[in-house]
Amino acid sequence: ESLGVAVRASEEWAGGTAGEPAAVAPRTVLRGRASLTPAPNASVTTPYFLAEPRNGSMYRWPRFAMREWGTPFGAPALVSELRAGVLGGEIAASSEVAFSFNDQAAGERRRPVMVVPRIDVKIDPDTALWVLGSRAPRHFQVTLTHGGRDSTRGRVRLEVPGGWTAPAPQAFAFVRENETALFEFAVTAPAGLRPGPLDIRAVAEDERGQRYDVGVFTVDYPHIRARSYTAPAEARIVAAPLALPRLAHVGYIRGAADRVPDALLGVGVPVTLLDAATLARGDLSAFDAIVVGPRAYETDTALVAHNDRLLAYGRSGGLVIVQYQQYQFIRGGYAPLSLTIASPHDRVTDETAPVHIVDSTSAALQRPNAIGADDWAGWVQERGLYFANTWDPGYRPVIESHDPGEGPERGGLLIAPLGRGTYVYTGLAFFRQLPAGVPGAYRLFANLLALSRKLSP
Repeated sequence: ESLGVAVRASEEWAGGTAGEPAAVAPRTVLRGRASLTPAPNASVTTPYFLAEPRNGSMYRWPRFAMREWGTPFGAPALVSELRAGVLGGEIAASSEVAFSFNDQAAGERRRPVMVVPRIDVKIDPDTALWVLGSRAPRHFQVTLTHGGRDSTRGRVRLEVPGGWTAPAPQAFAFVRENETALFEFAVTAPAGLRPGPLDIRAVAEDERGQRYDVGVFTVDYPHIRARSYTAPAEARIVAAPLALPRLAHVGYIRGAADRVPDALLGVGVPVTLLDAATLARGDLSAFDAIVVGPRAYETDTALVAHNDRLLAYGRSGGLVIVQYQQYQFIRGGYAPLSLTIASPHDRVTDETAPVHIVDSTSAALQRPNAIGADDWAGWVQERGLYFANTWDPGYRPVIESHDPGEGPERGGLLIAPLGRGTYVYTGLAFFRQLPAGVPGAYRLFANLLALSRKLSP
């Protein structure tokens, strides 16, 4: 008989409609339009449990969102309400307002309505190890994305710690929505830098003096609804001592979601990513060491096809470092000496679990960095995973660790001679620690690279 539709929004929105109910004839469609604008001081859309900084790895649930505690993301930004009068009664329903569009491959897609900043700011890298005593500049890339449909001008700059010299600001000008621009800044540490954490923040400021210093990140996969969150445009820097061996060329075979080569490049390791052609036909002898990324035997078919060339490189005097692999690595027999991985796999999930030395004579613990108790502090999420469960006597375990109440795990770092070279298998979670700027992990990885027999003593 009659139908009324209204859009309900929070106080951070202006506008909306709550039109009078209209009669609806049979087999007809009633359409309406609501125009809403985010208020100038509206909060950028982010899950309520990310609205405040975390306590370490623990989320804070803010008191202003108590009604949302325990929900996956919080209340939607906009809700539509439908009321239908039928036979003298009323039917009411509500649903989240979503942005819908057609994807030629997937059909209709829907996304939640979000409030985004006029200027989205991101900085890369967002974590880094700064080597004490290094006078070489570090380069940070800042990406700005325009969220407005009009034009915006301003300047972008880096805010650096006290005592540092900030690089000169750079101008930006946007004239359309979703326009992006990249800016590079070179930063040099002051003399006498002391160990410890530091922050470098990217800030954009428009002509009105409005400050922007957060970026929006979207998690979007075919099997879930896209959701976004915000993060400050901040680089977390850890200043720490690190000695590197005198390497000329380090080959790297990138693994799954692998940021280790970028982290190594950031501290001065001369990394070259190895492609399929190099693995098949390249001169591998040119490399002081070749590092295999985590789960690379699952993701790189060229590595699987030419693993014999990698092992031949090791036997002729090269250093091969293999980070954690899964069961395909064992089933394929890709290690030069036999080893196994248990199912479920052996791991140490407590990132603070004590680490004990098994082989105190191992060069991996001695040079160029003397590895001590402090080097096992500050690790994130875990010590490691997919440790070797059994192994050929040719391997020498270096360390032991274990979760509380469990037996010793010695398969996290194994080193074996391979012809005239050296082979390393490690389940230690370098793929987490290096991108997180954990100093001890860098120092230990540098020592593993120093096992190369091609380096002069």
